[in-house]
Parts: sequence; C-alpha cells; structure tokens
Amino acid sequence: MKNCDKIYDLLSTDSTLVAEHTEIFQVPFPSSDFSGFQGGCSDGERYYYVVLMHYELSDRTKDYSCIAKIDLKENKVVKYSGVLHLDHGNDVTYNPKRKLLMVANNRPHPTKITLIDPESLEIVGYEEAPIPIYAIEYVPERDTYAVGISGTRDFCLLDSDLKRIDGTQYGTAEFTHRYTKQGLCADNNFIYFILWDGKHARMEDFQNVVSI
Repeated sequence: MKNCDKIYDLLSTDSTLVAEHTEIFQVPFPSSDFSGFQGGCSDGERYYYVVLMHYELSDRTKDYSCIAKIDLKENKVVKYSGVLHLDHGNDVTYNPKRKLLMVANNRPHPTKITLIDPESLEIVGYEEAPIPIYAIEYVPERDTYAVGISGTRDFCLLDSDLKRIDGTQYGTAEFTHRYTKQGLCADNNFIYFILWDGKHARMEDFQNVVSI
C-alpha cells in the first residue's frame, strides 16, 4: 500500500488524529546572537534550516539570518552560512531541477523569494511571487509550487515559472484557526500545513498540529 493510500485510509476514520513524534537532532545556535528558527527543507541528504539571528518585530528590515546545513546521516551541522538578509525567512524549499534553495522572505517583502546556492549557502538571486506568500514548497512530481497566501489560511499552486496555475484556493478546517501559521510541506497528493499552538502553551489542550 502506498503512503498516500495509508493517509487516505486514516483520514477517512476521523477528522483528527493523534500522532507521536521522535526528536532526532537539535540544531545548535552558532553564537549567542541567535534567537530563533524559521523554515527548513531537505534535498534528501542534507537539511537546511533558517536560523534567525536578530528578530525585531517593530522593524522587520532589521532581521538578519544564517542558514544551517545538517548532514542527515551524521545528524550534525556541517556548515553555517554567513549573515543573510532574508527578512522573516519564514519558509524555504529545495528545487532539484534548479539545484537551488528558495526562501519565502515573508514580511516586510511578502512577494520576494531569495535564491541560495545549497553548497556555498550564498545568495545568488531573487525572484518575485505573483501574490504575497509566507510559505513555499516545490513538488517535483508536478513541477509546481504549493504556497501559503499571506493574510489568509489558504493555499494555491504556482507553475514552474512562479505563475498562478488557476484560481483554485485550498483552505484549512475552521478548528485550526486558533493556531499560528508556520511553513508547509507537500507531495503529489497532499499539502501538510504546520501549525504552532504556542499561544496556548499553558492550557490543558495545548498541542502543535499538522493539518493535511
């Protein structure tokens, strides 16, 4: 049975499922200046994580970041980039056809996508999304991008040239509205929306969730 069939079977039993997770690695901060993490992605062998060094809500143009490259077999950081200006750096995906990391900058430049070389971890260019986005995932099987639309809990698909494919938008169930939006993952069958429940950390029903 394919993984997608298993997920379809699970979703047909209930709208909400309880899942377990296993911690495999904690990414260390390269210095005490760092204060948080943002989006990440994998190329299958390595994982890339945006490490937010400076996070200033009053002026997002002062945010600056670096990217940690993690070897998935060794579970260790093999490289940190230099200082990168990625705004909020909310989400990142890897495009194997272009051999590039693509960062959704989010605020204050929500249409800006920063292109990064995965070997050198240096910025090599910029592109523009046709709409404001905060999350991005390249889907190789479709040669498309799934993106989260800023200011909403909706998603749409972009083609390989970052143009909207059609007017279709996908949303999440109403019960997820209590959560803070984070990044997304996607495959040929599903979009996986990562949601953070940190605002309710002291409540009995606190839980982070993945909305499929």
